Amino acid sequence: MSGAWAQAGGPFKIAIMNDMSGPVKDMSGPGSVLAAQMAIEDFGGKVLNRPIELLVGDQLNKVDTGLTLARQWYDSGVGAIFDIGISSLAIAMQDLAKEKNKLAIFTSSASAELTTKYCGPNGIQWVYNAYPMQQAVINGVMKGGAKTWYFITVDYSFGHSVQKDAEAMVAKLGGKVIGSTTHAFSATDFSSQLLQAQASKADAIGLATTSFASPAMIKQAKEFGITQVVAPLSFMISDIKGLGLEAAQGLYVGEPYYWDRDADSRKFAMRFKDRFGGKMPNFIHVGTYSAVSHYLKSVAAAGKDDTASVLAKMKSLPINDLITKNGTIRADGQVLHDFYVFKVKKPSESKSEWDMFTQVGTVPGNEAFRAPDPALCNLVK
Repeated sequence: MSGAWAQAGGPFKIAIMNDMSGPVKDMSGPGSVLAAQMAIEDFGGKVLNRPIELLVGDQLNKVDTGLTLARQWYDSGVGAIFDIGISSLAIAMQDLAKEKNKLAIFTSSASAELTTKYCGPNGIQWVYNAYPMQQAVINGVMKGGAKTWYFITVDYSFGHSVQKDAEAMVAKLGGKVIGSTTHAFSATDFSSQLLQAQASKADAIGLATTSFASPAMIKQAKEFGITQVVAPLSFMISDIKGLGLEAAQGLYVGEPYYWDRDADSRKFAMRFKDRFGGKMPNFIHVGTYSAVSHYLKSVAAAGKDDTASVLAKMKSLPINDLITKNGTIRADGQVLHDFYVFKVKKPSESKSEWDMFTQVGTVPGNEAFRAPDPALCNLVK
């Protein structure tokens, strides 16, 4: 198929799949599409003398919808699908990418199990998983004196994975988990769960949930007069913007990119902001730009578009961009890069609309992510 396309001068197809219209669209959504478009433009718009065509699809946060769309794309000549979203879909995509011998490159799928229990030979977790984010938050909160924890967890694979890892981190640091409860993915009222957490008298309430649920929980916790430390384990700049510094001040956040961290970050952010309605990119947007850029670079270097050749080049070429410096793709599919620990500023400390973080630490890439484990992933030797 790819040879026929090349001979015909047809388009070189890649695709973005994510939540374009639902509750997590601000997390990736149209922002990731713009980032991919910018990567294509910066690359020159062509690869292997073929125009690059970007397909975009909304998976509606449904596994069946996403798999049907992905299957259609792969069958039509798409070589790589980026972003993807909810972890249950991402996990299912590992098998489909292997079956079709195509690539699935996860830039917004956060389950750490994508590189452990559900690792796949054609899947790459490019930007992050929940593990380094929650590690930064838990360390920050426990250094502040919190020893006992209660978790409110979104009731699907991502949430349960986050809680399991978080419990191990708390125990390692000498803390204790004294209870937990769950909420539905679509829930908007968390009063029952918050009141249970309050009644537990735990020092900290860990939010093992999605970044779109955390702001509502934080607001409701304040309304109930909850005085325990509320610690969202998956949070990003767009969530803080929506919540506001008054409510978010003092929260710890672990991220691999912040628009104001250095000159290169600021330069890209301003380009993006000018084309995205005045909104700064989050690390998923920048990670999508990174993944698409490296993929196209690898295709060009391979001189052909078959999956084996492209994947080999992706693993042999160093990754250098706004997130990753001299990075590599591990055998389990994890891209390694540093994570930064930020503390949300007080309103009085912020000098502009998007001035939200103070960097308080750095976690090197080889420490930020869980070590590869042959007992959990058969790709690791």
